[in-house]
Amino acid sequence: MHKQHEHHVQPEMAWTDLWPVNAPARATGWSETLPPGLCVVVDDTGDEAARWMPVLAGHALPAHGQVRCAGVCSQEDPQAYTDQVYWHNPRQPLHDREMSAQQWLQTMASHWPSWSDADCLQHCEGFALQAHLSKPLWHLSTGSLRKLGLVAALCSGARLTLIEEPIAGLDSDGIHYLCQALDALEDRLADPAQPPRWVLVAHWEPLPHVLWDEVLAFPLLPEADSAPQAGPGDLHRQQNLLFDENP
Repeated sequence: MHKQHEHHVQPEMAWTDLWPVNAPARATGWSETLPPGLCVVVDDTGDEAARWMPVLAGHALPAHGQVRCAGVCSQEDPQAYTDQVYWHNPRQPLHDREMSAQQWLQTMASHWPSWSDADCLQHCEGFALQAHLSKPLWHLSTGSLRKLGLVAALCSGARLTLIEEPIAGLDSDGIHYLCQALDALEDRLADPAQPPRWVLVAHWEPLPHVLWDEVLAFPLLPEADSAPQAGPGDLHRQQNLLFDENP
């Protein structure tokens, strides 16, 4: 009798023939297959991320194609898909909020089971946010709000993390620390003992001094009418607590 061998298949994130709504149709959409790791998606025009990232996050339905992450399909089970996604969305409007920055981070920690308090402390120090944590969100500068969102993205432990415009609003020290933090995160993502995770960063070029596992580029969408928008029912998502008036 031959002993049966188990075959371990590496989890993947993949999308096939993907095309966003309100974009001109073309014969073949965007297809990629990514192993777990840290990926930069180059946005040459600065506009493509606004069209593609809501689709990859599961907050906007594609015109055709589908997205799968670790076996979950964004169209077949949209709730399960978005529940595993942290999306650092820079386009949500900023509203006055009395919640303090520290309270917001505590809300994030309660939502994500793999949240790391130690990492949160480290990143708040790295981004020089300690003096601002007791302030209400509406007292924070644009740069401090962006740093706060990046802290949550780095600490969430989400199965899929999407970050757009990573250096917008950051000072030179903040940019330097972000590159250090992303490079350190790549080491963790490469650890086979850790649960598989994907971190996709959209930027006009790969950030320096970061060891990227994958470098992709958004397909250009000529004459696109508009970026796909998240539906009203999606605005309560956990990552938008920083930007949404009614979580």
